[in-house]
Amino acid sequence: MTDDFARAAFREREARHIRRRRAFLVHAAIWVAVNMLLVAVWAITGGGHPWFVYPLLGWGVGIVAHGASAYLVADTDDIVLEREQRRFG
Repeated sequence: MTDDFARAAFREREARHIRRRRAFLVHAAIWVAVNMLLVAVWAITGGGHPWFVYPLLGWGVGIVAHGASAYLVADTDDIVLEREQRRFG
C-alpha cells in the first residue's frame, strides 16, 4: 500500500513525462510544417539542386535527440528517487 506522498510523487513524475513527450510532439509538428514549406518554396522556384535537404537533415538530428530524451532517456530526478527508494525501502 502506498502513502499519499508516494502517490503524489508518482503523479508528478508522470506529469513530467507527459510534458516532455508533448513538447517533443510540438517540436516534431513544427519541423514537419517548416520543412514542407521549404520543399514548396524549392518546387515553386523551379526545383534544381534540392537545397531543402540540408536544413531538413540538420534539424532532423535535433528532432532525433529530442525524441530520444523524451522517450528513451530516464529523467535524472527519477534516477535519484529510485536510488533513494532502494536505499530506504
